[in-house]
Amino acid sequence: FCPHFESRVSPPVAMVSQTDLASFATWFVASVVGHVLLRLAWGAAAPKVIGKAKWDALPEPKRYSLRFAPNMALNGLVAPLVVVPALTRLPALTRDGAFETVGTVAHPNASVACALAIGYMAFDLGSMLVGYEASVKANGLLTFHLYVWHHLLSILFWPVAILHGSFVHFVNWFVASECSSLWLALRGAMLSLGTINTPLGLIVQLLFVITFFGSRIVVMPDLVRAFVFADWDKVPGWQAAIAKATVPVPFALNVYWGLMIARSVAKVALGGKKKRDAAPAGKTD
Repeated sequence: FCPHFESRVSPPVAMVSQTDLASFATWFVASVVGHVLLRLAWGAAAPKVIGKAKWDALPEPKRYSLRFAPNMALNGLVAPLVVVPALTRLPALTRDGAFETVGTVAHPNASVACALAIGYMAFDLGSMLVGYEASVKANGLLTFHLYVWHHLLSILFWPVAILHGSFVHFVNWFVASECSSLWLALRGAMLSLGTINTPLGLIVQLLFVITFFGSRIVVMPDLVRAFVFADWDKVPGWQAAIAKATVPVPFALNVYWGLMIARSVAKVALGGKKKRDAAPAGKTD
């Protein structure tokens, strides 16, 4: 992304008006319906595209991952692209030097991107709960519960921020961080099809690692700074309580997932090194 990275001094009058609830709801419903239609269309086409014999031979957890990969990829592409114009490195500054918590973003894309993202999460959460057994087998029990709570908290509290014009800066960056989901979806599909250990698979995995750390870890110091030094006095007590309880959750999840990814990358790198070191020992020429 290439947002404007300079903090601005806030004007005496708020820059944004209240987000229109009807517009937000329309985009949300459109997102849910769009993902349902995509799931139905791809569900019918997948066996033909992949090949019926190969599809039937796949275990159910792999078929589950393949069924929902297009939805994850679409969300990872569209919502982050929509939110880009609304991104700033830091919120605006108040006259006291704190970071604004209310009226920090005037761009209407913040509302649209949030509605699109949580529309996908509502669809995905429903799909995970309906297909509980297959989802747990595909993701693992711990990851399943992390996804459930991630989606549920986002669905419940991101709209609160958007509709009240408070802490929108954080929601924007959380939506932007979904860009790594595009490559995660492709990686999951290639793992299911057994094509991950190919040059294309290597590119997909590298792009996933780059987008994950670039959109979630590299930007975290600025987000933590904006959170710690926020102008809490300008926010109603109930909104401040929600923010203090929920904004750190994605930080913790991203650190956890980042450590898991770093460990996997290190394991692959060290494994590759061991193989290269061992190869000459078996040769005499």
